[in-house]
Amino acid sequence: MNVIASLPLLIISGAAGLALMLGLVPHGWTRRVGANVAAGVGIVAALVACVVQWGDRVIGYHGNVYSDRFSLLIQILVLVAAGATIMLSVREPAAVDRRGEYAALILLSTAGMMLTATAGDIIVIFLGIELLSVSLYILCALEVWRNRSLESGLKYLISGAVGAAILLYGLTMLYGATGHTNLGEIGKALFTRSLTTDPMVLGAMALIIGGLAFKASAAPFHMWAPDVYEGAPTPVTAFMATATKVAALAAFLRILFGTLPAGSHDWRIAVGVVAAASIVIGNIAALRQNNIKRLLAYSGVAQAGYLLIGVASGLLDGAQATLYYLAAYVAMTLAVFAVVVIRERETEKGDELAAFAGMGRTRPVLGIAATVGLLSLAGFPPLSGFLGKLFIFKAAVDEGLIWLAVIGALGSVVSLGYYLRLAGLMWFAEPDESGRKFASRPTPNGLVAVTAAVVVVALAIGAGPMLDVCRSAAESLLAP
Repeated sequence: MNVIASLPLLIISGAAGLALMLGLVPHGWTRRVGANVAAGVGIVAALVACVVQWGDRVIGYHGNVYSDRFSLLIQILVLVAAGATIMLSVREPAAVDRRGEYAALILLSTAGMMLTATAGDIIVIFLGIELLSVSLYILCALEVWRNRSLESGLKYLISGAVGAAILLYGLTMLYGATGHTNLGEIGKALFTRSLTTDPMVLGAMALIIGGLAFKASAAPFHMWAPDVYEGAPTPVTAFMATATKVAALAAFLRILFGTLPAGSHDWRIAVGVVAAASIVIGNIAALRQNNIKRLLAYSGVAQAGYLLIGVASGLLDGAQATLYYLAAYVAMTLAVFAVVVIRERETEKGDELAAFAGMGRTRPVLGIAATVGLLSLAGFPPLSGFLGKLFIFKAAVDEGLIWLAVIGALGSVVSLGYYLRLAGLMWFAEPDESGRKFASRPTPNGLVAVTAAVVVVALAIGAGPMLDVCRSAAESLLAP
């Protein structure tokens, strides 16, 4: 069994149960903050377990769970996003009178993402994706007094069910073609077979790529993202924009790169087309948005495209670049969303772009944090977002996918139109204090924004050591 292989996952699952029970305490300090404290302690303990377990692959549960450097790095990124979400959720209206349920659902969704990253079996991958999805369906609709929140949860439920069905059909066809559910055995069965000449395998790959693209909000499977991002509580949106994308890309890498590397010439074009469509559609649609959460939703679609370029390269360098850019993406997205949460609680304009007018001049620290995140998302040198895109484009060019690298570079140029628009609004527009709520600003929110911005810069300064970590994680995918 080797339960140690799933130790971080067990810690988070236990913390989720404890948070739920603490939320049932009738009154007092324990009910108010006990769930968040339990969640925070659980996340820190799981992070420590991931660091301690860093090393060669350990197989648990008869091959159903892999604890290797790849899964541990993905779990660390997901746990960091979950911890930031808990901090952003201090005094979150959606958690009022349901703090235990709120924290438990965040942790259960995190557990699903961790299970997806550690999966050594296609059934376990599907279970992980379903656990993370069902928890998010509830979190999106948690503000039951807001029609938009209920609409967000319903739309995510319907689109998520469609995506899950597509993925499940694909995994079923993969089992039918190979007779195995274990990823290692599937890789052995398909090692000498062409994916394009076997209709069953070809259909399985098409459905799996489509199903995972739903979870990564990659075009043309992104239609749910803008409405869901806008209607969900903003900390939940931040969690979805970061951790969910990490889990989806982990599944892409685990199935395609880790299991079917020999057939990369068969599936890379399909992934490349999805990447190109995401970059084009996401960047063009974002130019027209006046709502910051919808803008970031379309930005996330484009960012999924950049990440998938690394997957499409089918090379060790591509997987390394994808992992590095994932780490940078989590940091720069959290930096922006933390400021969005703060402004949403300070002004009646909420998540409209107008709420950010002159904010950099009145709140320079937050303005700098948000600007660093935006410029990194746009790919400004020498920030980590620029380095991540550079490594990804280089991997694509080395593999002969020059057309894909060109589309990615042009997409980055187009993205300046909305990233710089928002940054300019913060620093050059006149501050507008009308409709101000004068709500208190919880310190954790500002701490998340500043810390995330510092990490964006630190990942650029320490790019060499971080790339070594990412390469080690990518190499563990190829371990027999």
